[in-house]
Amino acid sequence: MKNLIKAIYGIMACLLCASCSDMNELSDRFLSKGETTYATMPDSIAVGAGRERVKFEIYMKTNRVKTTRIYWNNRADSAEIEIGNTDGVFSTIIEGLREQSYLFDLVDIDRYGNTSLPYEVSGRSLGERYESAMINRRIVSINVDKSGSKILEWGNVDESLDARYSEVSYTDVNNREVVLTVPLSESVTYIPDLKLGALPKYRTVYIPDEMALDRFYTPYRDGELKYPGDYFLLKSDITIIGYSTQHDSGNNAAMHALDNNYSNRWHTQASSNYPHWMAFDLAGESSVSRVSIWPSVFDLAAGQTFDNRLPATVTLWGRTDGPGEDLVSEEGWTKLGEYPCEERGGEQTFVIANPIPVRYLKLYAPSGINGSAVMVIGEIDIYTK
Repeated sequence: MKNLIKAIYGIMACLLCASCSDMNELSDRFLSKGETTYATMPDSIAVGAGRERVKFEIYMKTNRVKTTRIYWNNRADSAEIEIGNTDGVFSTIIEGLREQSYLFDLVDIDRYGNTSLPYEVSGRSLGERYESAMINRRIVSINVDKSGSKILEWGNVDESLDARYSEVSYTDVNNREVVLTVPLSESVTYIPDLKLGALPKYRTVYIPDEMALDRFYTPYRDGELKYPGDYFLLKSDITIIGYSTQHDSGNNAAMHALDNNYSNRWHTQASSNYPHWMAFDLAGESSVSRVSIWPSVFDLAAGQTFDNRLPATVTLWGRTDGPGEDLVSEEGWTKLGEYPCEERGGEQTFVIANPIPVRYLKLYAPSGINGSAVMVIGEIDIYTK
């Protein structure tokens, strides 16, 4: 038994000696090469995109770095920026980079030639592909208010695509070129001094990031009117001052004819008969050039696409002075035009051949299509020169 125990202790001693020998061999192998000294890494790095170029801002808190070397394309390409053993912010721009995303390795080198561990950062160089994906924020409509100011109504744009703001360029009444900066949060832009007969043009400005070297612009697009030369008169400025009848003050109210909602209706009283009419105060003199009516699409019977209870003809009247209480009489009103209506859906527009300034406007319908006594209209639009 004693001999067995001695044998076991002998084996354990041999194993321990062999293990120690292996460990010493491993450490001796590394120590024979000497200690490795690393230079200090950058504290932080910011990268800005540009047109076929990239900008770097390197933040150093130490004064122990002589040079920073920037590698890209799997270290096939490189550039250096002199730090000079000082602290601060150091900038450099790498030009001539093909449009794509890059992975950069930045390595600091101290005065003794020691290098730091790599600091990895991504960046992008931009060009034609980036520009082709930019979307110009659209002007949905150009309206005019009671003061004559032109009002641009904007559509939405996806701000995640680096869009920052829009620019509007126009000629003012003194023939000067004016450029407005329009934030993306602005849904309506007022232009009080647009030259008569002129239209603005607009573009959207893209800035890729906070450090971007370049701004990118969509091509200018000309503002468009639905009907050339005719501006949509802002309905919030217009007041309905009278009407023939309404079936009720709910779903059939006269106010629905001028609320910018093309899905509801003005329905005259069921027991009434033609003529039907509606009068408006435009809040200021306007050269009314066009009036449109929209057949109702509210509460249609099965198979119907529009409500056919339309007027057979429409007469438009205007005046500049207050009409008083008698809105039906023709006295004091100037006839602007008389127009036939069609039995169909969609907008029907009536062009005034010789527009004159009027403050008050009246739409008068003496009879209905197919002998109908009731008139139903979805919406009324008014345009001005």
